[in-house]
Formats: sequence, C-alpha cells, structure tokens
Amino acid sequence: MKVTLQVNGREMTFSEQELIAIVEKHLASKPTKQVTTVKVAQTPTEDEWFEVNPRAIDQKLFQEKREDSQQEETRQLILEAFAEVKSNPERYGRAFKTMMPKKTWSSKTVVELKKLACKLGDHNADWVEQALEWAQRIANGESWEDICNNRDTANWYRLVVWKSGYVRLVGGSRNNYSVIPASDILSSDYYDFCNLNDAVPLVVLYK
Repeated sequence: MKVTLQVNGREMTFSEQELIAIVEKHLASKPTKQVTTVKVAQTPTEDEWFEVNPRAIDQKLFQEKREDSQQEETRQLILEAFAEVKSNPERYGRAFKTMMPKKTWSSKTVVELKKLACKLGDHNADWVEQALEWAQRIANGESWEDICNNRDTANWYRLVVWKSGYVRLVGGSRNNYSVIPASDILSSDYYDFCNLNDAVPLVVLYK
C-alpha cells in the first residue's frame, strides 16, 4: 500500500512499512513518562469566572438543525450571536469571562443589579454574550440537553440585557424550585425600577 502526503509543501509517497518506521522513530524520541489527562467540560459555577473565546469556538457545531424545538431555538440565537461577532468584531470578537455572583441580598432593583455587574466586571451581559457563553459550553463538551432541556444547575436567574434594550431573566432558579433549563428566556421585559428577589447579574469581564 502506498500513501501520498503533503510534507513541507511537497507531495511525498511512502509505503506502509516506511510510515510505520517513521512513526515508531517519532514515538521513540518522546519522553517515556506519559501523563494521562482527562478533559472535563468547564461549566459556569457561582462566584467563579467562565472563559469564552468567540473566535476559537467551532461554529460547525451549530450548523445542523436540531430536532428538539428548545435546542433549535437556542441554536438560532447562537447563530445570530456569531453574526454579531462578525459584523461587530471590536465589541464581540474578543475573549471575555462571565460570572454569576453569589447572592448575598434579599432583593435588588434592575438598576442596582446592573451597577453591581459594573462593580464586579465591565458590565451586565447582553444577549450576544449570553448566547456565546452557551456556544462555549457546548464547544467545551457539554451536551445540548445540558443547556436546553435539563434542569439548570444555577441557584438564581441571570439578568441579561435583551435585544429591546430592556433586561430579561435567563435560565432557572434552583432556589425557586424551578425545573427550567439554562437557556430558557423569560418573555417579560424588566425595567430599571423593577425589584427582583431571585436574580443575579450575569457579569462580563473582557480581557
């Protein structure tokens, strides 16, 4: 059997025996000590930063239509977010971090939650940054079911600035005995003076 490969810009043909000899020589030159590492999917955790790198996310993961309606709705929003990255790279093309702060208060208004986000990071996340976070989670190895169908692991709803400019509550609240998934978006808009008992800001910090 002969195999033709591109090597340093040139086509070279090798026999099966030659390829085996090359691979064996390459492996023999490596250190004998091997460390086995297991890649664990990174997931957003309360009071910890979660890294999102829009340009490094494999967009092919989101090209095929999902049969599940909740997953398809999330996929479409992620595609919209990637379109925003492309059209506005200065704003959305950079790596950033998100964080759900630990809730230590009984209630805050929307404007107070936004101010807290600015104190802890750069600002409160908008819908593009939230969708990119979901895309990063899937790229990290989480399943569509984890994001779109299974009960959210977060303790509180996340405050996210939506397309209208007003905020919406995203995800589910375990402390409110909710069975809502992480990508669920409440349809109601909330204004700055609205008081919220079961939400935290989704904080964004750009590198």
